[in-house]
Amino acid sequence: MQAFNFTMPTKFYVGCGQVNQLKELAPQYGKKAMVCAAKDTMRQLGILDRVVGLLKDAGLEVSIIDDVEPNPRDVDIDRQVQFFLSEGCDFTIGLGGGSALDTAKAVAFMAAQNPGDSVRDYLAGGSKSDLADVKKPYPVICITTTAGTGSEATKWFVITNTINHDKPGVGHDLLMPSVSIVDPDLMMTMPPSVTRACGIDVLFHAMEAYLAKCANAFTDACALEAIRLVIKYLGRAIENGANDKEAREYMAWANTLGGIVIGEGNSGTVAIHALGHSVGGQTNTAHGLTMCPLAVPYLEMTWDADIERHAKLTRLFGYGDDTMTQQQLAELCPKAMKGVLERFGCDITLKDLGVTEEMIEPMTDSVFQTMAGVLNNSLKPFTREDVIALYKKSM
Repeated sequence: MQAFNFTMPTKFYVGCGQVNQLKELAPQYGKKAMVCAAKDTMRQLGILDRVVGLLKDAGLEVSIIDDVEPNPRDVDIDRQVQFFLSEGCDFTIGLGGGSALDTAKAVAFMAAQNPGDSVRDYLAGGSKSDLADVKKPYPVICITTTAGTGSEATKWFVITNTINHDKPGVGHDLLMPSVSIVDPDLMMTMPPSVTRACGIDVLFHAMEAYLAKCANAFTDACALEAIRLVIKYLGRAIENGANDKEAREYMAWANTLGGIVIGEGNSGTVAIHALGHSVGGQTNTAHGLTMCPLAVPYLEMTWDADIERHAKLTRLFGYGDDTMTQQQLAELCPKAMKGVLERFGCDITLKDLGVTEEMIEPMTDSVFQTMAGVLNNSLKPFTREDVIALYKKSM
């Protein structure tokens, strides 16, 4: 068995009604909280008011930024950091999907660094991207309202560089949240389109972690369970999420498992995510959807890199039978992946996302500039020509 290590410094509160724990938890981290909430939705759904009420009942002051857009940008983070400092906040609370959680992490991190620094300095290619001598961030509480990015369980935040349209991740052990609340009750009103885009991201986190060079016994156990849960419950959550609490509960748990796998489990993701980030940087598409066009072509290129693992995925996806050899099952994996995407309404092309032929070269540049480590975690090596070919097959 391959040696591995992991750390779980975050306190997790998982289950329906767990958001109510905030009243007792938040005062441990200061007297004034800055809530970073997803734009419009958290206020419209009443979730922002509920969280602010819990904080005020605990005797805390609250400052609010509820303009967090999908795929947060460097200029937004810099502005929000100045708000945090000017308001004299002690910690951040991310409320919403991955963008809100990443914003809370990024603001807490940047507010603790040198005055005048931009988050762009810490992104790939920036003057401080090596993250040497960074200062300890302010505490972060993550309250996820989607089952998607797993950001509540990772040491990463992802920010779009508005100068070159790269979408790199910044990762450091200090970026783990202090507390993460995973309350499926907050996900019941998530619309089908968001449920789909977020839920398919859970599948990719788990599947890519299982197919990564860095996969290990710990991540395998979590990844396989997350895949099983997504296959069983995502369709139900999309079709009847407002009434199917069981589906929401298990998708929420699958999401957190996926985050643990790619975060503290240290398995990471592979070329699907590496290329998908560049698609998001160019098109501002919902992150989960950026991987959908890439998945089948990727598996067509790599299924023979590990016959046993791809065969297992085929069976988990609900394809194949006991008469087939491992080789036959593995070879069927791309077709099985396509069937899964069709089942969840995610069988799309890059053209559907607005990608043009002219974008392929800059997207390829971005992959190697910002996501080379992820790309190299794939079971097969990828050259520049391979990346371009994968993009073209996904059009």
